[in-house]
Amino acid sequence: MFKSVKFVVALMLILFVSSCSDEIDTLNTIDETNAKINNKQIMARPVPIPPSILIVHSPACVDEEQTFTLSGWLDTASLNVQIYDKTILDWVTIDNFVGQYYVSPQSFFYTFTVVGTHRLRFQVGTSASNGGTEGFVEISVIVEDCGSDEEGCALSQGYWFANPKVVWPHDVVIGGKSYTQDEGQAIWNSSNKGGIKDSKKGFLQVAAIKLSGDTVLNTDIVWDDIKIIEDWLETIEKVTSETKDSNKEAKKAAGRIGEWIDAHHCIDE
Repeated sequence: MFKSVKFVVALMLILFVSSCSDEIDTLNTIDETNAKINNKQIMARPVPIPPSILIVHSPACVDEEQTFTLSGWLDTASLNVQIYDKTILDWVTIDNFVGQYYVSPQSFFYTFTVVGTHRLRFQVGTSASNGGTEGFVEISVIVEDCGSDEEGCALSQGYWFANPKVVWPHDVVIGGKSYTQDEGQAIWNSSNKGGIKDSKKGFLQVAAIKLSGDTVLNTDIVWDDIKIIEDWLETIEKVTSETKDSNKEAKKAAGRIGEWIDAHHCIDE
């Protein structure tokens, strides 16, 4: 009898422990399931991304319709896109979505008619609550003549400086400093003893290009070398007949400008 009682008690303990173990396993399974659900909810929760403009063709091409795509906000937002008009020195709306609300992304179209760097700005909504911009965001767009092989021409420094009958059409600004014809003539007539100075060589070549006016096209490769020289001349004093500053890269650029002018004469001199 006593053995039977002990057997029953032992059996009850085993059943109790087994039951507790099952409950613990069940609770663990529920916790793991809830954790997975929470993780999925966190991962699925949208995170605002700063709005941006994608330029489909970069650099943009002149006289061709360009596609711009605005994206990066949540839900819906009002949009506004503007371009800076250099003729009136003010911003002009080129695609105005104000009064309506749009989902991301949205595209707009614009045709540039002038080669160069243009300023655009865009606004998404009026607050950052949905990823808006809280004001305008400005970008620069480079516009090139993508389909033209046309090249310009220039008159050489010999025409502008060695011909006493030639009158400059205007003063020239080189390296951020303005030069009159008399100042330019003094630099031309300065001594070349010991070799022509880099500052003189660079000044004369850049002056020849700039005095030639719009016969030199904005797309001509010569402007790359002009920038090299002007960037250097901005760092030194205004060039005079006494200037002796040297710069290896500016010297090479001046040589290339001379070669370009030789190959692109506007007229025979």
